[in-house]
Amino acid sequence: MSLTRKRQKALKNLRSSADKLWSDQQEILDRANHVAREAKLQLGEYTKEEVVPRVRTATKSASDSIAQSTAHSLASVRVAGDQAKKKFNSDVLPAIGGGLASAAGAVGLSDNKTVKGAIAKVSPKAAKKSSHAGTYVALVTGAVALVGIGYAVWQTFRADDELWISEDEIDTPTA
Repeated sequence: MSLTRKRQKALKNLRSSADKLWSDQQEILDRANHVAREAKLQLGEYTKEEVVPRVRTATKSASDSIAQSTAHSLASVRVAGDQAKKKFNSDVLPAIGGGLASAAGAVGLSDNKTVKGAIAKVSPKAAKKSSHAGTYVALVTGAVALVGIGYAVWQTFRADDELWISEDEIDTPTA
């Protein structure tokens, strides 16, 4: 394929323009890479000078506030634990000791030294109590409740033939 001189000259000019454009683009890319490297270095320096101290300050203040909050929570837990212990010692243990003393009196073990010592450890006040009519009423009520629970369990687990439908009744059609 033969080209005219004019066309060859135009193609040569186009090729030289494309080569110049290519070299200009390479130069621009080199300068852009240089600017990006410099920006990266400057960003690193800015981070060291400005961001890191602020983060450290924020972290320290957050850690201080967490420490204060934790200390406050621990103090609250400690106070609640002390109150629960006080209530248990003042309300629950005497009630248990009183119940044990009443039960021991009802059964006739209240004169036994071992039983008295055990009750005295739980509740010093209960060891000195004598049995009253209320003790017997409580024991009878407890026994009746225990019998009622036993009867309910027995009714639940007993075999009742009327509750079951045999397979013969299912297979036979009704008229």
